[in-house]
Amino acid sequence: MRTMPVFVLSVMIITTGFSAQALSKEKECELQSAIVKRAVELRMERKSEKKALEMMTSGQDAAVAEKYLASVPAVVDWIYSGLKRKELKLDPGKAYYEACIAQ
Repeated sequence: MRTMPVFVLSVMIITTGFSAQALSKEKECELQSAIVKRAVELRMERKSEKKALEMMTSGQDAAVAEKYLASVPAVVDWIYSGLKRKELKLDPGKAYYEACIAQ
């Protein structure tokens, strides 16, 4: 699998600001990886990138915590443009979680 772009992880961290300290690191990483998993799910369902972005930023998607809405475009772009379809089966959400915990 291609390496997850550092900017995706950075965007997630930056957009949370310092409120991230309120939750444990594990919980924050779970919330962030849920966004990655949701983007993968939508791509596997053959939703267009535009439709996935609309759905995930609508505020109605339970997988996307409100504080992460600003980071969704970078994540969706990574999933749709940065990964091949066969790489989606390698569980990018898990890889994201592990990278997040390692920081």
